[in-house]
Amino acid sequence: MKILVSTVMLLILTACSNVPVAIKNAPSPDLQLAQLSGKVNAHQGEKVRWGGQIVKVENTDNGSTLHIAQFPLNSFGRPNIEADSDGRFLAQTNEFIDPYIYKEDTRVTVTGLISKQDTITVDKKTMTVPVVQISDIYRWTVSSYEGDPYWRGYPYYYDHFGYGVSYPRSRSHWHYGCLLYTSPSPRDRG
Repeated sequence: MKILVSTVMLLILTACSNVPVAIKNAPSPDLQLAQLSGKVNAHQGEKVRWGGQIVKVENTDNGSTLHIAQFPLNSFGRPNIEADSDGRFLAQTNEFIDPYIYKEDTRVTVTGLISKQDTITVDKKTMTVPVVQISDIYRWTVSSYEGDPYWRGYPYYYDHFGYGVSYPRSRSHWHYGCLLYTSPSPRDRG
């Protein structure tokens, strides 16, 4: 029994250790994007940990810029896109960031220093946003941010009534992520 408990604890600890410490632990003070509104110059050089969804990637000969729609981070540093966004920010590096790897809508967490503010245009709206010089970046994979821990894709789903994982033919509904599809009854089909 001790071996089983030790093995389970080891698996839990190793599962949590994939995220770099700089991403998992917030700097002190933990400045948020909303706090910097109009005060970017006063906070230049301060360390931040922000995250969100990539809007686009721009590459030049001098480096790369990520345009990121900010979302609040959970306790592990993962962006919570179900929450309200405080706006956008830019994350820059002298390295090349491959837009194939860092695709639009990819969730990332960035740590770095506030370097300046820059003006961007979103549709026809001009905005001034803070720029973070990247020291660490973590790309969250799709499996690392699935909402339902029991959802592993077709053809199985988690029965929210506590009966565990079920095959969909035994129930009248299937889960596709957060959507619920109810199959038509036999009289509706005919």
